[in-house]
Amino acid sequence: MKEVVVATDSAANLPRVVVEQLGIEVIPLWIRMDDESYRDGVDIQPLDFFQRLQQQFRRLQTSQPSLGEFLEFYRRIQERARSIVSVHVAGRYSGVLQVARAAAAEMAPYPIEVVDTGTIAMAQGFVAMAAARAAAAGASLAEVVGRARSLVPKVDLIAALETLEYAVRGGRLAWAARMVGNLLNVKPMVRVQGNEVGILGQARSRAKAIRQMLDMLAQRVGDARVHIAILHTGAVEEAERLKEEILARFRCVELYIEPVTPVLGVHAGPGALGLAYYVE
Repeated sequence: MKEVVVATDSAANLPRVVVEQLGIEVIPLWIRMDDESYRDGVDIQPLDFFQRLQQQFRRLQTSQPSLGEFLEFYRRIQERARSIVSVHVAGRYSGVLQVARAAAAEMAPYPIEVVDTGTIAMAQGFVAMAAARAAAAGASLAEVVGRARSLVPKVDLIAALETLEYAVRGGRLAWAARMVGNLLNVKPMVRVQGNEVGILGQARSRAKAIRQMLDMLAQRVGDARVHIAILHTGAVEEAERLKEEILARFRCVELYIEPVTPVLGVHAGPGALGLAYYVE
């Protein structure tokens, strides 16, 4: 019986090896493509999803697990843990947090602490990883929660998209719909942090967009020790080149390359490239 087990959702985009090594439990979100529904990372994987994303769908949307799914998820963890720290995708842009809190309330008095990371992808994943490492080191429930919440304001995510179309269509940047026509020939730069999704700027070419991302990273990181994840929606070769440059320029404590999980790919669209990171 463990003192604390850390749980998260599939929007954390965690590498499978990390999930296994740290004993993190992951509940999958749902993707609906016309009349078919898939559990993110279970029924559909990134490579298959990015290929299918090129098709035309009348309906392409995501949704959170149901209350019943969350209760089943927590009860399974309860069998081997005295408490749970449940780390989730930005509450402002997803219903996951609300359902997690409702399930935690139904599980009372069994202790479940729910943490809103205010972000997505490996920025969220880094919070879950830090909490899981604290739990593995023997930290108490309060200490694990404290570790997770202390990292939330530090994690950052910046990305270069091929288009805003998918983010607008998925409702994550609905307010930017009027800009889509004006950005057809440029690469929009976006940032997710503190429960806010915003446009950082734009670049005239993909090469310039990647250069801008690296410049932003350099401004915010300097020569400090940094944890980084490179995320992509099918841009494997560019991600590998980016990895080489990052390793040469920055003091990386850890560096991952991960394809964006399908539930996030719905909003990022094909050809996106991003950096999730935090400074020690």
